[in-house]
Amino acid sequence: MATMKDIAEQAGVSQATVSRVLNGSSSVTPATKSHVMEWVRRLDFQPNQSARALASKKSSLIGLILPDIQNPYFADIIYHVEKIALFNGFNIILSNSDGDVNKEKEIIKSMKARQVEGLLIGFADSHSPSINEIRHTELPAVVITQTYEDLDCVAVNHFCGGEMAAKELIKLGVQRFVYQGNLDDEKYDGFLHALHNSGIHKDKITTLDLGNVWYHTQLRAYNNALKFVRENPFDSKTGVFAYNDLSAFSFIHAALDLEKRIPEDYSIIGFDDTFMCQIIRPTLTSIAQPKEEIGRAAINHLLARIDKKLDIKKESYLLPPRLIKREST
Repeated sequence: MATMKDIAEQAGVSQATVSRVLNGSSSVTPATKSHVMEWVRRLDFQPNQSARALASKKSSLIGLILPDIQNPYFADIIYHVEKIALFNGFNIILSNSDGDVNKEKEIIKSMKARQVEGLLIGFADSHSPSINEIRHTELPAVVITQTYEDLDCVAVNHFCGGEMAAKELIKLGVQRFVYQGNLDDEKYDGFLHALHNSGIHKDKITTLDLGNVWYHTQLRAYNNALKFVRENPFDSKTGVFAYNDLSAFSFIHAALDLEKRIPEDYSIIGFDDTFMCQIIRPTLTSIAQPKEEIGRAAINHLLARIDKKLDIKKESYLLPPRLIKREST
């Protein structure tokens, strides 16, 4: 592996000159810079990023912590964040908290030890102890997909998404309503709000609580759906709104396994609008989150914080969701 000494010898300059060229110093003439960089390319020199980080106190690293990277929704977020980060000269360190608040705490500690310049995080739990830690750290941080007071956040309006789902099911003539997912979520609040405002009696609403949605979500969702369909003989059209697309897929599988018809017996709406909505059969109607816009807004806001271009107080960006209709409704 080539060293700065090798470059200096081949270029006929001092190591100090090579160092100034590599660090972008304006004290080097264009001709010398061009000559040195030619030997950098010829010798395929790779700078020691760790040493440079120690010297400059800048690592060019951004930490990205998510609760479930197996979920295709988060995979889309990762793709858009990394693309913009690389364009701006930053590399991403990706960690999966598995929805575990203790693991999340250790990851944050590890990220700080690696001198990341900023953090993008989707918290493992809405009451995670890490929320307060991020609130009081000097490290620039932006929360993805959730909103919290006194933190920079980029998310979709989940309450509005829940309302959209309820209104669509009502429009379809649904008589019974099911919410499947985490009850501690604004999309559930929006769903209930719209149903109650439309005069739907609480006896017509069933909740299938999944508890911590990051642990074995699909299996728990499938078993809950199977139990519900078995114990509730079909007597009227039923509408299902699922916490996310993965939960909705599980309900579809359970209904079909018990020979129910979709959407004639069960109209099903997911949340996220992942690419899998178009692969499963029947294709899934879903409340879409603008994943590219979320990723782009989050990373750009974080970069602005890192560069100290923002003097304003912490703020939340709430993006509007959209209903994407498919065969499941």
